[in-house]
Amino acid sequence: MIESLFKQASTLTRLQSGPLAQELPFLADALHNEQYPAETIRRYVRVADKFGRWLCKRGLKITGVDEATLARYRGSTGRRKNGQLRAAGRTLAKVLRLLRFQHGGAVPLYTAQTESEALVAEFDSHLRHAAGLLPGTRAHYLRHATLFLKSMFSTTTFDVRKVTPQAITDFVREQSAKLKPSSCAAPSTSMRVFLRYLITFRGLPAGIVGAVPTIRQWKLASLPKHLSVEEVDRTLATCDKESPSGKRDCAVLLLLVRLALRAGEVARLRLADVDWREGEIRIHPPKSARERKLPLPEEVGRALAEYVQNSRPKSALPFIFLRTRAPFSPITGPSTVSGIAKRHLKLAGISIPRLSAHAFRHTAATQMVRRGVGFKQVADVLGHRLLETTNIYAKLDEDTLHQVALPWPGGQA
Repeated sequence: MIESLFKQASTLTRLQSGPLAQELPFLADALHNEQYPAETIRRYVRVADKFGRWLCKRGLKITGVDEATLARYRGSTGRRKNGQLRAAGRTLAKVLRLLRFQHGGAVPLYTAQTESEALVAEFDSHLRHAAGLLPGTRAHYLRHATLFLKSMFSTTTFDVRKVTPQAITDFVREQSAKLKPSSCAAPSTSMRVFLRYLITFRGLPAGIVGAVPTIRQWKLASLPKHLSVEEVDRTLATCDKESPSGKRDCAVLLLLVRLALRAGEVARLRLADVDWREGEIRIHPPKSARERKLPLPEEVGRALAEYVQNSRPKSALPFIFLRTRAPFSPITGPSTVSGIAKRHLKLAGISIPRLSAHAFRHTAATQMVRRGVGFKQVADVLGHRLLETTNIYAKLDEDTLHQVALPWPGGQA
């Protein structure tokens, strides 16, 4: 594979004589199997060769790479523009992931350097295996746990006796003050989860959870942003039904607006989740491992079938939605789905600030409430555990509100 990528004899000789010469053919083959274009494979191979030579000069081996080594390497490669530095970091991370797979996990990408980092890693393992939380939710909890430990034990080792009520209260208030009202309660939630973990596994006194302050929030104070029927139709009409990307985007938008899915739920859909015979689709929530099943409307089913049969890139990957350019990796994050929604909203001439994929979910819920669907049924479709979470859509049922509204005091009868 290497010989077909590099035609110049001098370049080929340099690569085949480098410290990672035995690793490069595997790397090139793995990237080729993922359908990366030849130019991209060449760039990855050059990055791997350069990194291998840097390790060799310092007497290091690829199996001993950790986060500290990567930081030293990034600092020694000279100044680059932000975009170039991020691109180089992503390339190197991909190289190391592939090499780690080849060595059976012997190339650690992230190794805990301190006791606090080891504690966060243990906390993450608990959230994943015991609590069944998915990466997006774990990331929020881990972020605040890391910040708390850094503020308390940046220069000392972790000591559970120093986790005092005052330190907890000060940290939560400081973090909440930095956030907007809609998300200012996140540090409180994260700290309660982390403290319960420390109580169970590190001997922290149980009553200390009460030191986490409650951040006041006004429930139901705002209205969820939603689209009109005409705006939904206009947005769907912007999808080019003749192109692969247009068919994919149409299926994505229909899942958002007809089934009220979250962006992350759409991204994680797998081919096995669609039961064509029974007309059902299995949904994986973004926060936990709990699943729910929804009926598959005919319009959505046709769009999915058209994309999967005629426009989805040929791939053995289990996810339904793939990127339209090589390496045809799956769309596994909500940001990509939100990007699709925002692009088509813009094409439709709808430019409401901060409008994203969640507006389609709000639209579907609003339409159900206005058609008289019970709140329990709406909550089941949306995947809400608490019925009060669904109550906000009652404020959008204008016809029913007109019927129960009382006359304004002092106004005309």
